Amino acid sequence: MDDYTREMMDLKTLVTRTLEKKGVLAKIRAELRASVFEAIEEEDKAIEKDEGLPPALLGSCNDRAKQLHASPSGRLLTALICEYLDWAQLGHTLKVYLPECNLQKDAWKSELKDFGNKNGYDLNRNGDSGPLLLDVLEGFLKYEV
Repeated sequence: MDDYTREMMDLKTLVTRTLEKKGVLAKIRAELRASVFEAIEEEDKAIEKDEGLPPALLGSCNDRAKQLHASPSGRLLTALICEYLDWAQLGHTLKVYLPECNLQKDAWKSELKDFGNKNGYDLNRNGDSGPLLLDVLEGFLKYEV
C-alpha cells in the first residue's frame, strides 16, 4: 500500500470516528431511513389510489404486531412509544416507526388523550418533565419497592 492510500485511509477513519462521536452519522442514517420510508409510503398511497392495489409498506407489520395493535393496551403501548420518540426529538425514527407499524401520522395523540382523560394524566404538562411513559413507569416502580 502506498503512502497516499494509507493517508487517505487514515483520514477516512479519523473523519468517520469524529462524525460518529458527534452523532452526525447516526442522524444522517436516521434521516435516510425516514426518507426511504416516506418515499415508499407516498408511492404506496399513489398506487393504492390509482390502481386499487394494497400498499406494500403500509399494512405490512407482522402478525404479532397487528394483534397487539388491535388491543386497547397495544394501542396505548404504541402511543406511549410514539410520544417518547416525539419528546426525545427522534422524529426520523418516528417517521420510520409509524408506517412500519401501519399507523397514521398522529393517531397516537388521540390514543394518549383518551388515556389521559380516563386516568387523570395532564398531557399538557411541561414537556421537560419527561414523556408520559416515564411517569407510568415511575408510578409502577414506586409500588414495586
